[in-house]
Amino acid sequence: MRSVRMRAELDGMHVSGAERVIPHYELEKVVMELLKRPKRYDKIVITIERVENLETIPKSLPIKSHDFADVEQAHKFVIKKLKEIGIEESITQKALKLLTEGPNPKGGNMRGAVLMDPVSGERLEPDQERGIRTTRIDWRNRTAIKEALRERGIKKFYLERLIDALAIATKNIHCGVIAEICWSDDPEYTTGYIASKEFGYIRIKPMKEEHTPTGGRVYFVKRESLQELIECLERKVMLIEQLL
Repeated sequence: MRSVRMRAELDGMHVSGAERVIPHYELEKVVMELLKRPKRYDKIVITIERVENLETIPKSLPIKSHDFADVEQAHKFVIKKLKEIGIEESITQKALKLLTEGPNPKGGNMRGAVLMDPVSGERLEPDQERGIRTTRIDWRNRTAIKEALRERGIKKFYLERLIDALAIATKNIHCGVIAEICWSDDPEYTTGYIASKEFGYIRIKPMKEEHTPTGGRVYFVKRESLQELIECLERKVMLIEQLL
């Protein structure tokens, strides 16, 4: 099997990324697909790596969707859901503020996710400019998952984003992330999500204002198992068997 990772930048800022874990004979087709993903870029990097010792995740997180009149109402819903699993409003507000303003301390977005202590709100990622990337995750049968999502009424525009984001969120929770908040840095895409073991994967629109170039991910994690968690997110190779 091969891990294929794509990262695209524009003016030094991350603008697109994708993850695949595939048989070697699909390499050419998949690389060509990934090269077409970024709309604009001045640098694109494709990394291909032979991988072994695959783990399987039997089922994805369950999917739900909620649409709101505006960002304020959407964020109130996020605060409410995270409070249900023990994360206080002030901590969630800090995470939402980071993603709204851009989580990179030097300004703008990060390649990876913020790791946040769910009690203190302290940032725990070793490199706050880079963050932590969830990598080496895919679906056992990506085509079948796409078809199942189409049958559930997911429109083509959302399909690739959803299948990728759901895979990442499922691995995150499997590795021990308590909860996640995410929305894209794509200025034209305002749908985001929250995820946890308790309530699954909830698509939420709008998580940010239109034409806003900031976004990213915040993972709420336990401080005492930080290194094991990072190793799982960044190094362990996993395939998800079925859509829940």
